[in-house]
Amino acid sequence: MSLSLLTLSLFLAACTSFRGQKQVPCADDSERSQTRSNELKEIAAADQKDRDDFFEQTSEGLRNLSARDSQRRQRVGEIFREGCFITAQDFAAGALVFQHGDAPEHYLQAFHWANRAADLGDNSQRQLATSAIDRYLIARGRRQLFASQAHKANLSKDGCWCLRQVEMSYPDEKRKTITGRTLFEARKWIQKLNHARHCPSTDCEENLEPSPEGSVPGLW
Repeated sequence: MSLSLLTLSLFLAACTSFRGQKQVPCADDSERSQTRSNELKEIAAADQKDRDDFFEQTSEGLRNLSARDSQRRQRVGEIFREGCFITAQDFAAGALVFQHGDAPEHYLQAFHWANRAADLGDNSQRQLATSAIDRYLIARGRRQLFASQAHKANLSKDGCWCLRQVEMSYPDEKRKTITGRTLFEARKWIQKLNHARHCPSTDCEENLEPSPEGSVPGLW
């Protein structure tokens, strides 16, 4: 057998052998799961660092941020499909990145992952879940429940922030219990964001569809 044919034969045999091997699940591969967990932690940290001056970003800065967010979501999705979301910290990191998405499906995924992190012991993720579900509702053209979402139509530094429309039938005492903030306190938050600016109102002028009881099964 010639050298070229022998090399080809060995290559095909190696490929056949490789295809026959099943990769060890991430949950059973401590080294790989720890590597992926560390990577998720780093991705989440980069997501947060990118938002150190979020409320002062220009339109160009926000476009660049959106591009980096997309890259982070892609990598987080790859790690999830690999089966390497194991700990509460893993699910929390994924939720944090996906809640900064740009589609309803991203926010809904963040909601589920945040709740999973809470089920695994990180109760602080319940609040991230409320933010994610508010984003999901607004992205679907409906009013938010927890008064967590603000909007700035004019992205210049002099632009005014406003509170996205809130579902008034949602009990404010329940909002306070879950998020630690009432609707009144949310409006005070908007006033603080608009400090030293001449802004006529804390509430956005919009006409979103209602989010009546039953809109979010298991939550409202």
